Parts: sequence; C-alpha cells; structure tokens
Amino acid sequence: MKLSRFVAALGAAVTGAVLAAAPPAAAAAPEVPGVPLGVQQVRSTANAAQTDVFWKPATYAARYRVKVTDAGSTVGNYLVPATAARTADGRYRVAVSTPNKCSTYRITVRAEDALGQGADISVTEKSLAPTIVTKARAYRGADRTRATFEMAAPQWKGYLGPTGGARADDLKKPTISVVTQLQLVRLVDGKVISTVTTTQTGWAGAKLTRTYTGLEAKRAYVLKVTTANGWGTCTRQDGKILLNAVPA
Repeated sequence: MKLSRFVAALGAAVTGAVLAAAPPAAAAAPEVPGVPLGVQQVRSTANAAQTDVFWKPATYAARYRVKVTDAGSTVGNYLVPATAARTADGRYRVAVSTPNKCSTYRITVRAEDALGQGADISVTEKSLAPTIVTKARAYRGADRTRATFEMAAPQWKGYLGPTGGARADDLKKPTISVVTQLQLVRLVDGKVISTVTTTQTGWAGAKLTRTYTGLEAKRAYVLKVTTANGWGTCTRQDGKILLNAVPA
C-alpha cells in the first residue's frame, strides 16, 4: 500500500474511534441541605419576652437562618453558622425575641448551603395572654325580656405566670385561671347595662353562662367579652355576642 493511502486509512480509523467515544460523565448534582429536623420552640422561663428555638443538624448545611414573623411582618432575623456551639444533646439553640404578649409568632428555621440553597420548616409560638372565648351564643327565653349568653373556654388560655416565669399549662388538666369580664351594652344608645367579672380556674369543657332580666324586647344588645390571665388582656382578642331585638 502506498504511504499516502496508509495515512488516509489511519486517519479515518482514528476519527471513527473519536466519534464512537463515550460521552463524559454528567456532573454530580449539588448537595443541598434538607429540612431541619426536630425543630422545637420553648418560651423562656427566665425571660418571657424570649423564645428558645432548637433543631438538629442538617446534612450539607453551612448555616441556618431563623426568621420570626408577627402577622406576616418580619420582626427578627438570626443567622447561625453550622460551626456554632451546640447543646449537650447535639442540637442548635438560638434565643429569639417574642416580646408582645398578644402576638402569635411564626418561627421559620432554614438550612442553607454556601450558595443559599436549602429548605425550611416553621413552628408557632402562641401568645402569653389568652385568646377569645369560643362557641358563643345568645338567646331569649319565652319571656322576651330575659336573655342568656353562653360561651366556652378560649382555645388557648395562655401561659402560667408571671410568677415563676412563663410556663406551659397541662392542656389535659389545666390549672390556669382565666378572668372574664362581661359588659352588656344596649346598642341603640350605647348604654352599659351591666359589667361583671368572673374567674374560671382550670376552665375546660364547662360553658360559662350569664342570664339577664328586665331587658327591652324591641332592643338589641351586645355582650362585650374580655379575657385575661396573669399576663393581662389583649384588645385584639376581645369578643362580642349579639342579642337581636324581637321583631314587632
């Protein structure tokens, strides 16, 4: 074979070999941290205006971002490096500010890599003070000048304290005292007919009832209900129970 033909044949073989070569291996997917596990919030017994947040380490995390929101507005941001000291049981801990006794805070813990990629999870820290009463209603008896108002305990009765710090009550066997102020107002002129305060200790299944006599059948009334505990009361959680007038 002539030399020129040999070189051409060799070149074709090499070209074919290159074309048949396997494609390079795909790049490995980035290792992004998953959702932090074991996230827990505990109201501080030493300082009721703070909440301690705990969580377990997340694989591939370079840092953790903790955000606190109140009614959708961000009120706190905390950055915890993965190298931060941990508790004896291996968890991270950060104290966040939760000062408003009436607020329910949303606390979000996000695990991030160096590029900010990651995943998060949220928990809720409830208010120190109680929420509004539930299952409220008002009705008149056969005597239209007589009316009964009834209500059940708030879904959340708040924290025990302030003596001894903020402490969670036993939800199955509550011992916390809820003070309820009931103010009956005639709607037509805003006249206060009656104001009474009662205290329910360990309020659970029983309903609170109050009966009024000597009312005008042709007038509507509203019972303003305010709940409080050792931490006080919250205007945003006041309730109103309407008693309609009797149609003529």
